Amino acid sequence: MKIVIVGGGTAGWLAALMISKIRPEHSVTCIESSKIGIIGAGEGSTGSLTNIVQNEMFDFGCNEQDFIRECDATIKLGIKHIGWNEDPNKFYYGPIDGTPTSNDRCDIVFQHALGYREQDYLHLATELGYKIHHNKNSFVQVNGNHAYHFDAHKVGQYFKKISDTVTHIDSEVDHVQVNGETGYVDAVKLSNGETVEGDMFIDASGFNQVLMKAVGGKWKSYKENLPVNGALPFLLPYEDDEVIQPVTNAWAQKNGWCWQIPTKNRRGCGYVFCDDFVTPDQAHAEVEQTIGRKVEPIRHIKFDSGRQETLWIKNVLSIGLCAAFAEPLEATSIHTTIMQLKHFIFGSLGATRDITCNEGTVKEYNKTNAHLYDTMKDFLVAHYTCGRKDTEFWKYINSGATSTDFVRSMHEVCKHRVPNATLFPRQEGSAGWPLWSYVLAGTGALTSEVAEKEVKFNNDELVGDSAYTYHVTDFDNMSKDLPDNSDYIRNM
Repeated sequence: MKIVIVGGGTAGWLAALMISKIRPEHSVTCIESSKIGIIGAGEGSTGSLTNIVQNEMFDFGCNEQDFIRECDATIKLGIKHIGWNEDPNKFYYGPIDGTPTSNDRCDIVFQHALGYREQDYLHLATELGYKIHHNKNSFVQVNGNHAYHFDAHKVGQYFKKISDTVTHIDSEVDHVQVNGETGYVDAVKLSNGETVEGDMFIDASGFNQVLMKAVGGKWKSYKENLPVNGALPFLLPYEDDEVIQPVTNAWAQKNGWCWQIPTKNRRGCGYVFCDDFVTPDQAHAEVEQTIGRKVEPIRHIKFDSGRQETLWIKNVLSIGLCAAFAEPLEATSIHTTIMQLKHFIFGSLGATRDITCNEGTVKEYNKTNAHLYDTMKDFLVAHYTCGRKDTEFWKYINSGATSTDFVRSMHEVCKHRVPNATLFPRQEGSAGWPLWSYVLAGTGALTSEVAEKEVKFNNDELVGDSAYTYHVTDFDNMSKDLPDNSDYIRNM
């Protein structure tokens, strides 16, 4: 079968790499135009990308050291959320992993740590949180448990380089040929005069949605729940001898939030805001006031958080920004792209077009992956429902107008008890209890008083003490000989 990918970037070349390596019996062509620029202002990932780079899922031909050097990558151990609380001066860490007992019915380590209500105790309950605290680098560990910060443009180019059996065509799509009888895409006509035929087409063209629009794709907006709709990306140089922190900073602002992502040579930054409450010029002035220096935004990006109503139509599969964009708060874009591709390659991709695109397979794929994105939306909404009401934007959020049924349910549960893993029957790849726990605690929905009562009720206090002490000691032993994150990255 001939598989044609329209669009390069991280999503397109991830698709090309994964399909060509896992299912080499299919021919793969990637159409990417060098005329279409990529911002490359800095991006973060989750552990799913680490699995690709470390060849844990399959031998993709990646080399982690090369990836780090070629993509200006640094280590990411979590996200530092600043100001996502009724008290805008508070912060909390959202680690990539959970506690050693986070998959148990009663997460005693987390509950006990929360009972102390000291930030160090709370985030030290995880291995990655411990490394955050001590600024330790896990790159040097075999199969180290970490994620990455990087230049997004360079990541796509890295995957392009190692996709050595993929045919690359540098051109733009002028026209999509849709069969009038079947509704399938037969071919794409390119600006260079070529016509490229295919059996299966993958749309990685981002917000342009070149193929999906041709087959009748419709966008399902998340604006009701995620109202931020604009971003001003910019770059900041490091100060001399500045420490490269192994975390993304997500800093809540008056009308949205600001990201700071430490890549090797500079910080990729941006302000995500809602233009119902602030103009781009006002947002620009606000972020300069916040960081205390002049910045030059790369451009003003408009977006509508949401997903395709139907992610796979006929023989066209949408991935990346074409499939969904639920705003960048938790670095979910690459993560969900990998989840989508795993579901497609291992669960749907057959020997022929008819086998691959049968009605039952397509229907179940769409159901599974729509759920993936919708549950991620719930997770992002939970960050915003943090009790702030110091500006009109936060008053609007605090009114409950943007919340979801699941978030409301979890907030109600938190008034009486600590939620556990059984309340999070989330689809593979979406956020479960290990990540939700830190958000609910950090935003103030889950209090130390409730945690303390439950620990005592379950008679877990002694067990919690022992488990907590054991794991902190264990993490200390694992981390004590690791190098400093900044020194290691700069000396590579």
